[in-house]
Amino acid sequence: MPEVGEQAAARMGAAAERATDGPPNASSVSARLAARSLDALSSIVARLPPGLLHRVAHLVGAGWYLVAPRQRDLARANLRRVCGWLDANGIATPRVRAAAHDPRALEQLLRDAFGHRARYYLEVAMNVRVDRAFLEQHLSFAEPELVESVLGRPGPAIVIGLHLGALEMPAQYITVVRGRRAVAPMETLRNAALQAYLERTRGRTGVEIIPARQARPALQRALARGDLVGLIADRAVGGPGVPVQLFGAPARLPAGPGVLAVETGVPAYAAAVTRVGWSAYRASVVPLAAPPEGSRHERARAFTEQMARAFERLVAQAPEQWWSIFQPIWDRP
Repeated sequence: MPEVGEQAAARMGAAAERATDGPPNASSVSARLAARSLDALSSIVARLPPGLLHRVAHLVGAGWYLVAPRQRDLARANLRRVCGWLDANGIATPRVRAAAHDPRALEQLLRDAFGHRARYYLEVAMNVRVDRAFLEQHLSFAEPELVESVLGRPGPAIVIGLHLGALEMPAQYITVVRGRRAVAPMETLRNAALQAYLERTRGRTGVEIIPARQARPALQRALARGDLVGLIADRAVGGPGVPVQLFGAPARLPAGPGVLAVETGVPAYAAAVTRVGWSAYRASVVPLAAPPEGSRHERARAFTEQMARAFERLVAQAPEQWWSIFQPIWDRP
């Protein structure tokens, strides 16, 4: 699902986005080159086996791990906190439990985190090959009955994701396989060429992209039409956010999903698709519900806390695929 209040996808063209000290047209030339490079990459990946591409991307991530000490240190500290909390609460996988106690196991998990981050950028370029056959072959579901209860009935729904695994695949499945209309906000990037590329590739799967700024009325109209709305909401960017406990420490999550759920009364779900092999994916869904009593503010705040609990459950499956660990997450380091 396209992101809300974030420009993470733009990091593929980060050099093109940054302001430069050179001539006024230098950054625009870099932006066009970045977008053309992505177009060229998309044409290449359309011809190669997905498993091979993911292995190559994972190796690129291993090299990235070696040359990015600041990102490595921040991600290690964040991953250590997540693994420790999951272990203390008895919901850690064996690999995560080992990482909570063994620095070498933690470091291996961190190297894999860089690999998974590189694989996400590959998946953006692979959007051109995501069709019904691809999704039916490569995507499975942890709880097929729950997915059917969400998508097998008419009517609107709010699907809330996070920067975990293949974050755009839930919306692709909704539109390509289930034939439902989906609307998702996207932050406006400074790199206009990259913006056009992302809008074009995301729109190709049938997701209607709208500007993130002042998106609330458009999202309300979409829900009133019976569409599905997709949001990414594991980091508060561009606003104060709602204070929550996330993995046992104070953090902030966006207020928008809770406000939208309370104001519309539309069913809401947290969803994520994680990688379970070199070319396989598994989707998980967690139902969310706004409390029936209390003021609008209290109900929205309680919804956001519930959203945090759902995020913890989803991340527990594969914390090395939660690429928010490369950003500040908690109020206190």
